[in-house]
Parts: sequence; C-alpha cells; structure tokens
Amino acid sequence: MVELTLVLAVLSLVGLLALPSMQRLLERGRAELARDQLLGDLQSARVRALQLGQALRLIRLSDCSWATVAGSDWSCGWQLQLADGSQTLQVTALHTPLSVTYTKTSALAISAQGDLGGVGDRWTVSSRTPSLNVAYALCLNNAGRVRVISGTTCS
Repeated sequence: MVELTLVLAVLSLVGLLALPSMQRLLERGRAELARDQLLGDLQSARVRALQLGQALRLIRLSDCSWATVAGSDWSCGWQLQLADGSQTLQVTALHTPLSVTYTKTSALAISAQGDLGGVGDRWTVSSRTPSLNVAYALCLNNAGRVRVISGTTCS
C-alpha cells in the first residue's frame, strides 16, 4: 500500500510539472487551427471573387461570449458576403476563445479581380493568455498575397 501511494505521489508530481507545457501545446494547436482556417478562407474568397466576377467582403462575427466590442476583434469568426451585403456566401465561427484581431475596424474588401484589402493589412491570431507566448500574424503584401509570420508584427 505504501508503494502504491508513493507511485501515485510521483505520478501526480510529474503531471503537475508537465501541465504548463501541455497547456502551451494545446493553445498553440488551437491558434494554428484558427490561423490555417483564416488563411484558407482568404484564399477561397479570392477564388470566389474571380469565379463570380463580383466584389466581396469579409466581415467579423460578434456573437460569442469572449469577444470584445472593439471593431477590430474578429475572435468570434468571420463571414464572406457579396460587397453589397445582399448574400452571405460562407460563415466561419471560431469555437475557442482565442484573440483574433484585424488592423482595420471595417470589413476586408475583396475586389472582383481577387485582390485582398490593402498593403499593411494584418490579422493577429494569439492566445488570450499572454504568458503562453503563442501568436501568428497574417500579413497582406503589395501584391495582395497573404504570408504567415510567427509573432504579432509583419516585417
């Protein structure tokens, strides 16, 4: 019985030591999933604009419990619409409380030629726990292409 208690105590101690690294690993996985979803949705929005020959816009969702009222907070997700707002083409809701921000408070415009937004537009996908240090930036360049950088700034 004493040996069993000792083994359980050692296992509990090892589990407590491993918990912070597991937490960071899980949060990184969530952030990478949201980053990849956003990147994929931006690419498919470009293709859809070309296929339809119409301008589109990507706007934020704001109906989740962890979102702030700031117009730059895209933490709930986003939806793709025709530029006039008459039809929603796709909705992507995020189901995990990450911080997703966009440099502008307005929607992202996608031209009929598939050009995304403007130079310097940036999304940041990060953990809501700053100590975990998990963050990715999706940056638009002058050709309207998106590149992904680890961290919160585009260089």
